[in-house]
Amino acid sequence: MRVLATFLGKARRNEHGESRYETALYRFEDGWIRKGSYFGLELAEMEQPDRLVLLGTPSSMWDVLVEDVAADPAEEALRLELLDAVERGAVGQDLLDRIAPVLSRHLGRDTQLHVIPRGVSDEDQRAILAVLDEACAGADEVALDVTHGFRHLGMLGVVSAAFLERLHSRLRVGSLWYGAHEMRHGNENAAPVLRLDGLLAIQRWVEALDRFDASGDYGVFEPLLVADGMPADKARCLRDAAYLEKTLNLPAARQKLMTFLPVLDAPLPGASGLFRKRLAQRLDWIERDSLAEQQRLLAQRALNRNDYLRAAIFGVEAMISGQFDPKDPAQREYAAREAADKAFQQSLREGDHPDWKRSAYWLLKNLRNAMAHGLPPAEESYTFVDGKKRPIAQLLKNEDALRTEMQRCLSRLGST
Repeated sequence: MRVLATFLGKARRNEHGESRYETALYRFEDGWIRKGSYFGLELAEMEQPDRLVLLGTPSSMWDVLVEDVAADPAEEALRLELLDAVERGAVGQDLLDRIAPVLSRHLGRDTQLHVIPRGVSDEDQRAILAVLDEACAGADEVALDVTHGFRHLGMLGVVSAAFLERLHSRLRVGSLWYGAHEMRHGNENAAPVLRLDGLLAIQRWVEALDRFDASGDYGVFEPLLVADGMPADKARCLRDAAYLEKTLNLPAARQKLMTFLPVLDAPLPGASGLFRKRLAQRLDWIERDSLAEQQRLLAQRALNRNDYLRAAIFGVEAMISGQFDPKDPAQREYAAREAADKAFQQSLREGDHPDWKRSAYWLLKNLRNAMAHGLPPAEESYTFVDGKKRPIAQLLKNEDALRTEMQRCLSRLGST
């Protein structure tokens, strides 16, 4: 189901004391021109929504709207009642519920009318979002028109787009419209109809970056890049890389990202172009020379998002990879890594490495095992904090201490 939600403003009185919007010509991008006093109705003719939702305050031009589209003598008493309520700024939801069927009949589509507050306070603004949430229930696609109403409602319209998409998993805001009456020009003095969808795309990119930084999932960028015209097979590399990295198959994940990375060498179209450098920064681990450094960097990023188990896993694997020559293909073989790990452990026990490396390895190893199995580490497991032994079990009871010690380990790994 497609829904068009539009705001209804307050009409001005002309020199004759009549209250109505000024009639204007509206020119759409394809050259289609519509003439009317209320842009939302002209937009509905183009959008052809299944449901039209009109939002206005108790003093909005409800009476003018009804007079323009439903001038039926049989509804005169209802119109006069509405006129009086508008004059007093006292239009209530019960009255609008009685008028809605009149408009639905005359407009030929399901039409809902909702009273909203003026939006002057945080509470008012949240109430408006709640009304939109209810009005768009069951919708697959929503178009928003922010032409009329108070100016700040336009800003609320952009926020509501993100709000609706996050609350309804199946819903997508397909367009954001503004009839720019103040930009009239040309021989026809027509107002251009602007699509503000670019603002929605930027908002989606900001949200995607936040989601990636919280999860490490490159796949969140795929639909945004495809929407801006990137070939689907290239964008799919991000989703594939995310899966491979989650299963700890870094060589394969890196190969997928290496296939994708060249598209970032040139400017990207649409909103994606604003975030090209930020995306490249989040993929830069693949450019590190050694597997050990790639794993250490991913461990650090996991720690940054408080993913302690993944940070411990990558940290341990980085130390094991460090036992190989960076160009040795054997470091990607399970049996070779198992043998290298056992040999490394033995050399740590024999004192062949500095104390910090021994402490870092066993701390990360024991943390990995404890978190992976959901069991407390062995009582004899400990680390050194300020030169003193500290049981690892104590670290797991204190997040700040755990993060500090894991950061200490990863920082030392990066300095060697």
